[in-house]
Amino acid sequence: MKKIIATVLCITYAAFGVAAHAAVSTYSPQVEDHATKAGFTSPERKAERAANRALSKKVRAALTSTRGLDVSNVTVLARKGAVTLAGTVPDDQQIALAENAAQGVEGVASVKNNLTPGYAGH
Repeated sequence: MKKIIATVLCITYAAFGVAAHAAVSTYSPQVEDHATKAGFTSPERKAERAANRALSKKVRAALTSTRGLDVSNVTVLARKGAVTLAGTVPDDQQIALAENAAQGVEGVASVKNNLTPGYAGH
């Protein structure tokens, strides 16, 4: 009886112990320290985010001051001079009007116009 139990335990250990041991990996990916890479330092990132916010505000102000343009459902995103307009406007003419107004803002390098005609939620 003891031999049977010992055999079962050995087989169980061999079956599950080896599988569990095989599942343990010695692989560990290299951890990169982003703080040491160029462009990842905190003051630089803060300055870039502040510049992006400032440009978004300039574009938003230009859109708001454009006569005949309803920007209540328009979102402005800016990143390194590239501006994205997203959301809805009441008609097709306002899509082109919004794009022209955004391109006229100083600091805007390009405009990606993702505006669609219609009303929000429809």
